Amino acid sequence: MNATPDQSSLGAVKRGLGAAAPLAIPALPIGVLLGVAIRDSDVVGNWAGWASSWLVFAGAAQFAAVELLDQGAGVAAVVAAIFMINARHLMYSAAIGGRFQEAPTWFKWIGSYFLIDQVFALNNEYAADGSSERSLAYRMRFYLASAAPMASVWYVGVGAGILLGQFIPAAWEIEFAIPLMFLGLLVLSTFNLPGVVAAIIGGTVAVVGRGWPSGSGLLLGAVLGVVVAGVLDGFLEESTADAESTVGGFEEES
Repeated sequence: MNATPDQSSLGAVKRGLGAAAPLAIPALPIGVLLGVAIRDSDVVGNWAGWASSWLVFAGAAQFAAVELLDQGAGVAAVVAAIFMINARHLMYSAAIGGRFQEAPTWFKWIGSYFLIDQVFALNNEYAADGSSERSLAYRMRFYLASAAPMASVWYVGVGAGILLGQFIPAAWEIEFAIPLMFLGLLVLSTFNLPGVVAAIIGGTVAVVGRGWPSGSGLLLGAVLGVVVAGVLDGFLEESTADAESTVGGFEEES
């Protein structure tokens, strides 16, 4: 029996590419800004900076690393900043890992590399509409197809910023990219209250503290955003569990 259109390999790829396109396009100027920051850096070389876009593949962490290194921060401070900024990816993995539990090892390695904000948002959203009940092959193809445009645009954008940085207006400073970056997280978290809170707190503190030494404003913003969002998420889960328990008690009594 032939697979239905929604279950077909081509259908999964087309749907993943189509869903990712609107999110991949806005990532291009952010990648260009990172490329400009790398080009203007006194510490980070152009090749090493561009290589970070496909070795690390984490825009917020890359911005933080470039800024901290330029301001003379030590390796420990840079590593700590990157760890805190990327800590949210642990929650992403826990949230969607179950639907890929039976996936082959190669997919788990590749999938973890591509698990950025946009890819998580797309795959988490489509799980809510029944996609998680489709075949494992379908889910894997959708995941990879939704990641491909994000990675391609990012690699090209960073490279373009490095090569064409001299033609980018001087007003486009890295301070402009930081709130833009947090704004992107806010848009992706529209229906996720902890995500909204994390984006607002992180962006506000990063902008207010953009002139603080050694990039401490960006680091503090990331830390506060993650901590407050984690506490709020735990509180909401506890409240939901209490409400369900209360409802269940009423049903038993009736």
